[in-house]
Amino acid sequence: MPRTIRDLMPHDLEFQMFVLDELADELIEQGADVLKLTIGVTELQMPEAVLDQVIDKLRDPDFVRRVYPEGLPELREAIAGFYNRRHKTDVSSDDVIVNTGSSPIFRNVFQLVSGPEYEIMIPRPYYALYLYCATLAGATIKFYDIDIDTKRVDMDSFRRNFSPERTSLVVINSPGNPVGNIVTPDEMREIYEIVDGRAYILNDEIYNNVMFYDEFHSPLALLPEHRDMTIVTNSFSKGYRMYTKRVGFAILPPELQMNLRVIQQHTLLCTDPAYQYGMITALEDEESPAHLNDVYRQRAEYTTERLSGTGCEPIAAEGGFYAILRCAEWNSAHGFASSKELARDILQRIHVAVVPGTDFGVPQDLRLAFCNDRYNEGIDRLREYFTASGSDGQSSDAGRPVGATSGGNA
Repeated sequence: MPRTIRDLMPHDLEFQMFVLDELADELIEQGADVLKLTIGVTELQMPEAVLDQVIDKLRDPDFVRRVYPEGLPELREAIAGFYNRRHKTDVSSDDVIVNTGSSPIFRNVFQLVSGPEYEIMIPRPYYALYLYCATLAGATIKFYDIDIDTKRVDMDSFRRNFSPERTSLVVINSPGNPVGNIVTPDEMREIYEIVDGRAYILNDEIYNNVMFYDEFHSPLALLPEHRDMTIVTNSFSKGYRMYTKRVGFAILPPELQMNLRVIQQHTLLCTDPAYQYGMITALEDEESPAHLNDVYRQRAEYTTERLSGTGCEPIAAEGGFYAILRCAEWNSAHGFASSKELARDILQRIHVAVVPGTDFGVPQDLRLAFCNDRYNEGIDRLREYFTASGSDGQSSDAGRPVGATSGGNA
């Protein structure tokens, strides 16, 4: 009889973002006009120069046979040069390792530096990947809070949950997913001061070229004296518009580089060399990320303008791909146990797909991705859903769970 598989809580940790996206696709197949605000896959096209470069390399039979488990030397050199030029760092190509997006890098790093006897600290709200990778590593998960309303790091919660003896890894995400918060230089310095070299700090910078109002500050430049504890991860998926091409990278301290290289030799083998080469061209493109940033800033501001005062209150994003809506009072008033039920009701009634906050540790809230060329129309539909009312002043069926009667809250 087969052994029982290890329980990794697939039911509890199933990514609702994909569940809602698939439910939306089913409605679309039935002919419904559904607007998907679910996955952070931009609708803006891959830059033409990058596409041309990729196609050229795909046609080269010798080039497509190039295998480098840690990434093409040319791309690693270009990434180091870009960080040194843009972010005023002092990075060499030896510090860079490339993978199929940054997600598998998280999995590998978490397993490398942590385990059952250790703790991993992640921000809350969090991106679900952090929680799952810590679970795979067998580590104990600790949270430090981001105040959603102010978008500031709750340093008291950080101090309470950081253990000098047990914490092996701290994750910083700035701009943050799902809140759209920016960790300020002062907050970054305070976090590093508390950790004081006793754990690695992994800085997820995947949205660092989607800053709506401020310049981005990488810890590699801000705190160069702490290079030995700093890990940076990034990807070409977001600002560079290439989510499905799966090219991401990490900048690592020397003692982790060989470990990650060997892991990838056995479990990855290579990232597509043609797509990797295209990323070199992407790094030379200043216009495409800047245009995306302008478009998404406008959508973020439209969200705040249109949905404020509707009962599901938007938090004004400072950067990134997402807006978060605070819906606890709405759910309580309308009989929804959590945002899972609310998201499904919204999808069924107005054909807008959004992501439940259960994915991010805020089970009463919703996350909206700016990634739809009809995004503003989706926000208008949400406004109508939240503000619709009958002549008696009670909420109409537009804001009540499916199956509820018009006489009261279910």
